[in-house]
Formats: sequence, structure tokens, C-alpha cells
Amino acid sequence: MPPARRARFLALLISTGLGLLIGEAALRVLGVSHPNFYGPDPVRGWGLIPGSRGWWRSEGEAFVEINSDGFRGPSRVRPKPPGVLRVAILGDSCAEAVQVPYEATFAARLERSLATCPGVGARRVEVLDLGVSGYGTTQELLTLRDQGLSFAPDVVLLAFYSGNDVRNNSRTLDADPARPYPVVGADGALSFDDSFRATGGFRLRSTLPAQWLYRLFNHVRLLQLAKNGETAIKTAIGTARARRNETGGALQELGLDNAVYSPPTESVWSAAWSSTEALFTALRSDSTAAGARFAIVSLTTPMQVNPDRAARDAFARKLGVADLFYPDDRIVAWGAAHEVPVLALARPLQELAEHERLYLHGFVNSKLGEGHWNEQGHAAAAERLEPFVCQLLSPR
Repeated sequence: MPPARRARFLALLISTGLGLLIGEAALRVLGVSHPNFYGPDPVRGWGLIPGSRGWWRSEGEAFVEINSDGFRGPSRVRPKPPGVLRVAILGDSCAEAVQVPYEATFAARLERSLATCPGVGARRVEVLDLGVSGYGTTQELLTLRDQGLSFAPDVVLLAFYSGNDVRNNSRTLDADPARPYPVVGADGALSFDDSFRATGGFRLRSTLPAQWLYRLFNHVRLLQLAKNGETAIKTAIGTARARRNETGGALQELGLDNAVYSPPTESVWSAAWSSTEALFTALRSDSTAAGARFAIVSLTTPMQVNPDRAARDAFARKLGVADLFYPDDRIVAWGAAHEVPVLALARPLQELAEHERLYLHGFVNSKLGEGHWNEQGHAAAAERLEPFVCQLLSPR
């Protein structure tokens, strides 16, 4: 290479390097952080990376640490020590709750409050938060089988989020090639479509260089920013697809489903609900076979607990429904028919939100009234969960 060209190349290299260093420093000074906590999982499609950590500020703010077992909260001993009772919570991002410090999550609050449960006595209660962002009930069942039962839980609690969990259990509605889906046979037998393993994207993410890159994300803010941009594009595509599946003229938060607020009128939604209930049955069977009690807590969507009654009523009118409790009532009825305890939080939390003029979803750095539970939402949920779970832990 001629000296002049070499000099220009070195100058370009140096200026680029300095630019990257300045950009990295600026992002750190400004507190811009988009850590990646997720990697490929051959059973569930993706999962939390053990040992990953970083500041989450996209919605809410919390320093998030993933323990050595691949979930939030303290690591737990296996086998379960004598004198310990365990509650395993299965769920999606609502249970994972990276938007708030772990100590403020409903899982951590529940563990603290159960210390005074009369049925516990001198035993210690541990609550395991096995929630992972984006999961549907299929992945939550697989989490129980692949990981949760090894902790010998006494109670398995499914944190069901009607806002998108029903859709997540349908390949037709969800159309996400990265996740497994349930397949319910004509005889009611449940199997799984795990074709995600054969996709080029999954195979690429499973390579050793990709694993190194995942770990590098949490140390380089520029990489985090680039990854966040890619995720934003994928999210926009996903929400546009979800919007096509909406029913009625009412608009709510992108990525949530209006169709769950009324009995299904389309075969694809009927099938999605049937698959969801088949997964409930499998969760109950697996839990019971392992000596654990199975229960469901139906979480809240932002619109269900919007403190503005007029806004809720207007939304319901546009959908042509009397109220927004159909998914909760359906799950309660399923539980009654199958002897599964169900706690539906929408009605009591709606009453609290309206009475106190309190937003239980949303943050000042995102949008109040949308998104995930804030600390008030987690506190309200934990307060109502404590007597419900306490009863489940009491001797039968």
C-alpha cells in the first residue's frame, strides 16, 4: 500500500476508533442502557442468560441480575432443604418484571409477606420467580418441566396475562417462528411444535461466536443501542401483525389483543383458547404428579385497571361488550370446573385504581397507564395474593 494511502487509512481508523470511544462514553454519561438478558434455549426458544446483569431503563428503572439458575431473585438450593416451602411462579414479562427492582416485584413482596402465614408455622417460604419476557403458556409449561420441578415446589402458580398469552399459544395468531407452540390432537393429547429449532435464526444464535456476542452486549453500550434498534424494528413488525388480528374499532396499547375481551367469534380464537385450556390441564397434571398444588392468578391489562371509568366505558362500548372481564371470568369458570384455585385480580385492582386515582401500569419514562405494572401495581397484586397463596400452603 502506498504511504499516502496507508496514512489516510490509519487516520480513518484512528478517527473511527475515537468516535466510537466518544460515543460509548457519551452513552454511559447519559445513562443510556439497553442490556440483553436473553439467549437461545433449545426447549423454550429463548431464556434468561445465567449471570447476566445490567441497568434496565427502557421502561421503569432497575438494576437487573439474573442468578446462576437463569431467573431473577436469589439462587435456590437443590434439593430443597428441610423446613422450606416453595412457590414457583410461571409467567412472562409481567412476572419477570425487569421494570422495577427485584425487591419491589410481587414475587419478592409475596415471599416477605408469607413469613407470617399461619399455615407455614416455623417453616421458611421461598418464592421462585421463573417469569421470562415474551413467554406464552406453552413456554411456561416447558419451564416447569425443564427447570421448575427440580426445585420441588409446594405450589405452582401460573401468572396468566390475558393481554397476549392466548395469542402466544397460537401459531396462526402469533406467527413468531422463534417459539414453540402447542398442538392439541383430536383425542385431546397435547404435543408441541418445536420447529423453531430448525430455523436459521435459532441455529445462528446458538453458535459459539453468537454466545460471546450476547455476553459482550452487557459491557458495550453502542452494541446495546444497535441491538435495541433491531428489536424496535421487530417489535413494530410484530405489533402491526397483532393489530391485524384485533377485533372491534377500539384501540389500546400496541401488542395487546382486543379479541380476549369477548367470547371468541372466529375459529382461530376459539382454537387459541382451547389450546390455552389444554395447557392449563397439563400444568395441573404435572404439578399434581410432583406433589404440588397448581393455581392460577389472572393478572391485569392496563385498560382493565385504568383509573378513568369514562375511558374504560368508552373502550368497552367500542368493543361492544358490557365490561372487560371476559378472560378473567372464563379462567375462573375453568378453574371451578377443574378444581383449580383461581385468583382474578382485575376487579379488585380496578376498584383500587379508580378509588385512589392510581395508575398501576406505566412509568414516568414511558407512559402512565400503559405497559407493565409499576411498584404500586406489584404492591397491590402482592397484597391480594398473600391470603390466596397462604391458603394453598396450609395443610389440607
